[in-house]
Amino acid sequence: MGEKINELVASWCSGTASAYSCDLRSSSVRNVSGPVPAALVRDLEALAHLRQRDPACMIGDLLAAAISDAMAALPDNIRAQMEQDRLATARAEEEEQREVLSWHVGGT
Repeated sequence: MGEKINELVASWCSGTASAYSCDLRSSSVRNVSGPVPAALVRDLEALAHLRQRDPACMIGDLLAAAISDAMAALPDNIRAQMEQDRLATARAEEEEQREVLSWHVGGT
């Protein structure tokens, strides 16, 4: 397992109930969905119950840790290509937002 996953599992095994709550609606959060074997989801739901946590928050924590570990394991050239793509996407989104927000005095 990667470093982030190890840290996450260690926090789950600490034995202390958490008062943690996660933000499911923030503009800095994206909700994603994907197929996961039902047995694994049931395992995570059982763990969430034991830790008194929202299963969706635990799934988010687990996915974030897994993505972080996967990105850290990628070769530098792939990470550089991903950064270029991420920047291009951000520029396109900014341009789209500018067009939506543009206002022309006297225009129609």
